[in-house]
Amino acid sequence: MSRLVPWLLVLAAGCSGGGDGPQPLAKVPGKLGVLAVGSASIFAIDTTDSTLVELGLDGSLIGKLPTVGAVTALSAAGDLVAWVEKEGNNGKLKRRKAGTVEALGTLTFAPRPMVTTEGVVYSDTGIIGLWAEATPARIATPAAGATLIGVDASFAYTLEGQTVQKYDRRMDMKEMVVGSASAATVTAGLLAYRTGDDVRIHDPFTKFDHSFGAVPASYPCELLIAGRAVMCGKYRCLEEVTEELLEDPVGGYAAAGRDLYWVKVDGASSELFKVDSELVLEN
Repeated sequence: MSRLVPWLLVLAAGCSGGGDGPQPLAKVPGKLGVLAVGSASIFAIDTTDSTLVELGLDGSLIGKLPTVGAVTALSAAGDLVAWVEKEGNNGKLKRRKAGTVEALGTLTFAPRPMVTTEGVVYSDTGIIGLWAEATPARIATPAAGATLIGVDASFAYTLEGQTVQKYDRRMDMKEMVVGSASAATVTAGLLAYRTGDDVRIHDPFTKFDHSFGAVPASYPCELLIAGRAVMCGKYRCLEEVTEELLEDPVGGYAAAGRDLYWVKVDGASSELFKVDSELVLEN
């Protein structure tokens, strides 16, 4: 049986009404962009000065993490948060673990972190590494310019141009997953990707590939798997139905299961929202 079955069940839950629109958790100073959610905090890049902001799960402002260069990438899970600071033409990978900030050192290209239960997985020029202990370990050797989009116990997944590749962590081998993707992400072993105006779900193990919704081809977005839904900016794709769950401009979003946190910039401040990604919309 396909591992996609839970995604294709008919959603029976209802939703609470209300004609006044969604109410934000909080209004936060600054223009928040990229979000990441941990077990006790929400982290965001403030695009006004490229610093790193920490919020409580209720949206309350905790403060800014100590940074030196402009923060360009961010990821969090559990009690671990990792980010990249610009350093000249390169980047420095940092993490906060048990309250202590550590730096891996200067990496070339534009390293992208991805926090998992193993530690911090990151991509750099010609390498995907795992930073779990003091010394990182190489887990794959992708082509230069590969962008890390997901990792599991067996494979690391990259987007190289418009091709999604998976690299075997046990041996120096790779395999093409899909050959034409304008955006892609991997969560819990499932690949979500775009091709033209179609958002699709692909199971790399069973090869099952299914259209999950349609988004205008001219609408740019970063894909996010949230629960059983796939988010593309304001659009939510769920069981072949595409609806506008959020409101533009969507500054950034992150998911903790089906809980979707998203931000909308309002002048010099930002409004932080939380919504059920599987919410049944009223007609």
